Amino acid sequence: NNSGNASLINSEEGVLYAEVSTLANDGTAKEISISNGSIFNRVSIYYTASVIYAKWQGASGGIDLFHTVSEVTDFHKVAVKYKSGDTALWINGLEVATSTSVNSTSGLNVLDFDRADGNNKFYGKNKALAVYKTALTDAQLTELTTI
Repeated sequence: NNSGNASLINSEEGVLYAEVSTLANDGTAKEISISNGSIFNRVSIYYTASVIYAKWQGASGGIDLFHTVSEVTDFHKVAVKYKSGDTALWINGLEVATSTSVNSTSGLNVLDFDRADGNNKFYGKNKALAVYKTALTDAQLTELTTI
């Protein structure tokens, strides 16, 4: 409820940020996404076992970035920067994975604590969640995600 204005989500570039922890390290997928209501146009942060993933799925394919952490039940500050040719996963002040692949999404206007279709529900604790409508600089992402 009261998550803001959908017009503030940019389909072409931006940042999905969350400071979250999962309730259990049980190997099931847990996801937070911005989408157009479809799994085929989405940007998401998801957890499986001890790995945090960033996914950018568009009409022309998908980009998956990931990083292993010691414990997913601990709080992590996670940011996914998405911009065609410049995608990155930031965790706790560090850029941990990047891609220069070209991708595009359209109509992103829904924020969900799942995969955008009701699956992979995010069961966890949430201290902060934000969507930025422009891709932040490395300095801004460092500051945003530093613990």
